[in-house]
Amino acid sequence: MASLIAVGGAIIAAVIGAWAALHARRPRRADVEAVDAMSVDVGRQHDLDVVRRHDEDARALAAELLAAREWAAREQAAVHPAPHAQVPRAVSSSGEGPRVEPVDISVPERQARWMDPPVVDLKLLNRGGESAVLTKMVVEVLWARRITAFGDLLPYVDTSGGVWLPPSATYDVELPVPEKAHRARITVGISQVIGPGEADRFQVRVNTEIPPGSGYLHETPGATSLYLLRLHVVYNADSRQVPFRPLAVACPGNLLQVPTKAAIEKRIAEFRAKVDELRRAIDQEISARGMQLPDWIAKPPRSPRDLPADLATLHRGHGVNGNFWDPRGAIERFLDDAERICREISQLPPDLPDGLDRAVAMARTTLGQIPALRRAAS
Repeated sequence: MASLIAVGGAIIAAVIGAWAALHARRPRRADVEAVDAMSVDVGRQHDLDVVRRHDEDARALAAELLAAREWAAREQAAVHPAPHAQVPRAVSSSGEGPRVEPVDISVPERQARWMDPPVVDLKLLNRGGESAVLTKMVVEVLWARRITAFGDLLPYVDTSGGVWLPPSATYDVELPVPEKAHRARITVGISQVIGPGEADRFQVRVNTEIPPGSGYLHETPGATSLYLLRLHVVYNADSRQVPFRPLAVACPGNLLQVPTKAAIEKRIAEFRAKVDELRRAIDQEISARGMQLPDWIAKPPRSPRDLPADLATLHRGHGVNGNFWDPRGAIERFLDDAERICREISQLPPDLPDGLDRAVAMARTTLGQIPALRRAAS
């Protein structure tokens, strides 16, 4: 019995010794995973120290390691793709997909040609790890208004100008007229690709109906259409959206002409000078014929019937209009238009972007100066 006990004890001791030796040579599971994880991200030393103490964290890190190895395999396949295999999209080491953010949105104050539609300039940045494919853009109209255009004060109709020709643009959006545009949503197809960590910039031309001011395309339109827009860029198959800040545009030309005291005074002075110039030309032509000159002060002519029918001055290069025959009434109507425009602009919503808040302030200032302008013009 003693011999058996001794032999059994020796066997047990040998087994324990062998187990201890093997355990000393084999690292703990958490330590092995921590070392492997260092090849993924050497900056996570603090996390690795925690991993060594907690097996649960070690298992999570193992899952991250597996994802990193799968990414490496995809990268290798991209370098040496199999025949007819689709090359995968570029992916960051973190496995993050595309993440497009707005950088800036703007519209120039004036176009190269004042009747051109405004062009919106968009800048985006992809902070994600995959390429982003921009598929469409949604234009939401927050509000829209029609503002009477501040036209010229002329004693004749000028027909010598050029006809407006629209320029080319990257993308075009057609907005409804202001009366039908409230809360409208217009979708425009686009085709842009932004790589990981890259930026992109493209433009959108805003078109809308331009109400005519008279019978000539090149003259001042009858009204300016104001829009407050919000643009959303949609990308990738899951239709993620990039919303931009609200943007104010004016059509045509992104120009909202606000009457000011100085501008009104200048146009009235120019109008009077042109009326006097036409009167002198008529006097010279009538005097050359030996006829009696008209009395422009006490009894001015009120229509072409009050002058010789064949006067070349009335038809040379332009035809005189009703303003020439009634200068005082023309100035009064001009001031009425200026007052109406200032009231329309003054009633716009407060805190508008892109300079419209300054336009509202200017219009309110001019509105208070109209009575003095009327007295000076009478």
